Order: sequence, then C-alpha cells, then structure tokens
Amino acid sequence: MPEPISMYDKYFKDPKREPVLIDYIRTPIGKKRGTIVRHRGDDLVVHCYRTLMERNDIDPAIIGDSIVACNSQIGDCALDIGRTSALAAHLPVSVPGMSINRQCASGAQSVMLGWQAIASGVLDCVICGGVEVQNRYAIMSDTYIFDEDKGRPIMVPPNKKITEHPEVIESAEKHNTQFAGQINAAHVMGKVWMEKAGMTKEEYRKEVDSLSLMSHQKAINHWNERGREIEPIWCPKLDEDGNPMLNEDGKIAKDLELSILTERDETPRPKTSMEKLAKLRTIVGRRKYAFLTAGNSCPTSDGAGAQLWMTRELADEYGLTPRATILNFAVVGTDPVLQLTGPIKAMPEVLKRANMSFDEMSFIEINEAFSSVIFACCYDLGLDWREDRFNPWGGAIALGHPTGCTGLRLIGTNLHQLEDSGKEFAISSMCVGLGMSTATIIKNENPK
Repeated sequence: MPEPISMYDKYFKDPKREPVLIDYIRTPIGKKRGTIVRHRGDDLVVHCYRTLMERNDIDPAIIGDSIVACNSQIGDCALDIGRTSALAAHLPVSVPGMSINRQCASGAQSVMLGWQAIASGVLDCVICGGVEVQNRYAIMSDTYIFDEDKGRPIMVPPNKKITEHPEVIESAEKHNTQFAGQINAAHVMGKVWMEKAGMTKEEYRKEVDSLSLMSHQKAINHWNERGREIEPIWCPKLDEDGNPMLNEDGKIAKDLELSILTERDETPRPKTSMEKLAKLRTIVGRRKYAFLTAGNSCPTSDGAGAQLWMTRELADEYGLTPRATILNFAVVGTDPVLQLTGPIKAMPEVLKRANMSFDEMSFIEINEAFSSVIFACCYDLGLDWREDRFNPWGGAIALGHPTGCTGLRLIGTNLHQLEDSGKEFAISSMCVGLGMSTATIIKNENPK
C-alpha cells in the first residue's frame, strides 16, 4: 500500500517545526432554554482557554496568536472575539487575536489557520477556538441593522449580484429553485437525492428519520467516551423573573445555591423513537416533497471549544506529549444553490492529497447539519451511515451545531476516537452555507 502523503513533509520538511496538537477542550453543548446560553459567548471561549492553560504548563507568552471562529459576530461575540477572549482569559497582552468566519466551517478554519501560521514558520504556538450562541444570536442575525426611519431592525439581504452569477442561474434553473437559505437547500437536496436513489417520499422520510434516531442513540450510548472532551461549566440559575442569579460581586457563583454545574451536552433526546419522529410536522411548508422536520435537522445550540497547537520542537522543550498532527486538509467551493453538498467534493480532494482512501480511515465524521446532507454525502461517496466508524458518538442532529465551534469539535472528537481505539487516521468534513466545505485528516501521534 502506498505511503500516506503528509502535507507538512511535502512542502515544509523540517520535522522540528511541524505543528502538533497538544490539547483540546470544549464546553457542553447547550439547548434552547438551556443553561449554556446564560453565558456570554466570549466567556465560553475564556472558559476553554483557561482550562487549556491550567492543564498545560507553558509560559503563555509563547502564544503567538488567538484565532477564534464565530458565525454571528455580534453582541458579546463581536469586537474581535479572538482578542477579547485572550484578554479576558488573562493571557499576556502581547498575545494578539483575530476573529474569522467561514460560516459552518469556521471552527475547522481556525485550526487550519493556526496550523498554517506554525507550519510556515511565522509562529511557534497558537491557541484557536470557536463559539456560537445561537439561542441568543440566530444564524444571519449579523445581517440585521437598526433602521432609524422604520424604528426597528431590518435585514440587509445578500448581494443580488450573486443570483446573476452564470453558474448560480444554471443551477437554479436545473433544480427549479432559487439561491436561498440553508433550509431550502437541504430540502432541495433531499428531493434531488430522493429521486437519484429511486425512493418514494415515504421511504425517504423513514430513511432520514432512522438516521436521526441513530444519531441520538449513539450520543446517549457513548457519553462516557464523548464526555472526556468536555470541561464542565458553572451556569447561573434563574430567579422568578428569569434573570441570572449572581453573587454579591455580580459574577457567576460556583456553588449549587445560585448555579448549576453543567457537565453534559443538553440536546440528545433519550426518549425519542421512530414513532415520535414520524409525527413531527415538516418545516418547509406544504411542498410535495416536504420531509425536513425539527427531528431530522440539527437543533439551535450554544457552545465553544479550543485547541492548543505548537511546533514539535517547542512541545519537546516543555515536556509536552503531542497528541495528533494534521496530515492534510482541503477547502473547496461548491454550488451555492444546493449549498450543502460540499463534503462530496472536499473529502475525495483531501484523500487524494494524502494519497489515501476511506478504507484507511478508522473514523469518519460528516457534520449532521441536516439528515438530507448525510444521505446525499453517503450516497455519492459510497459510505454507509449505519457503519460503526461513521459519526460513532452521535452527530449534530443529536448534539447540536454551534456553527462557529463545530468544525473544531469534529477534529477534537476524531482525536479522542483515535486515542480511545489506538487507531491512526480519521477524517472529518462538513457542509457550509453559501456552498463550501472543509475536510481534514488527522493522525494519532501515539497509536497502539
């Protein structure tokens, strides 16, 4: 079998400077009317940053940048959350910061940017994170401005010239739809792949509901494994008026009288069933092929995560054990009308770059933004979403999809899966709004 191709070895070659993943942590993922939303978005990142600093004995002054991903950069997630989080976590003022947005793949992109900065020799150490508080700032809330004349917020729509793009026009005509939001794209994808697979609407609805049920079952059954990613967080209780209960200093108290210690993801549903899923009404309207429901789509959710990366040489100096490396990654653009087909293109691309195949991947994570995305990707890539290595600890339909964080979480989850099993390679990918995708292959530094 041919040897895998490491992107670092191919282009940079100096083994001492290869970027290595030292640590990863995340918060629990919160649900609508849950506990995580009671925090500021930047404080969720601060929680992860402080945990990384407590767990790794390094001089924080070696950190060359703080890169934080966020899809809706408004409110407490605005003002360059990469910098504000670093300062609020009391990292040295010498640590700069930046915020990035590649829609749903923002978290994965923060890791890639950190990797690139280290691999190129610009930096020796980077802390990167991702966050989203969707139950306070809904997707696309950053497109609203306050209209003084109307006295209310109004939405600034996407640039109309997008719909004049020749390829967008061609795709819209082909699929008898228009460039619109992700829910519409997920619906159109379902129709396209339902027909491609020769299924009736009833058969297809049963298939995607089955996929959703399995996601919840995996999430419930594999808590002991997935839970090791999480650093519990104190969340304030609410008083009778729905206001957070804080201590005398106006801060969140670390005691059970005023606060709750949230230790687990809040969104998995242990009591769901095919019968319950089948009764849910569709969310796209009275369309002939309507099948999307709240049960087979990811819920709105809140959460953050962070990773610490540095050169192999620096890790050795501090006596730290590298846990993983990125073998290869890819970023692609895809049809903006269908929007969510990206993994179908990104995963073969990164496998080609690495001179590898799906057969060599011990774990495969594709983000479950919508059940139709998973069906389409598996259908075209020749994968089986029922197999043990596919989203083995549950996906976003059960866990939620805090968009700025999820890509980073998928890489971190692959890390834990490889470490628990002693296996060597894993791949993750995700669909992205506006028609994009990222895919990443990581290598376990300590396989058994």
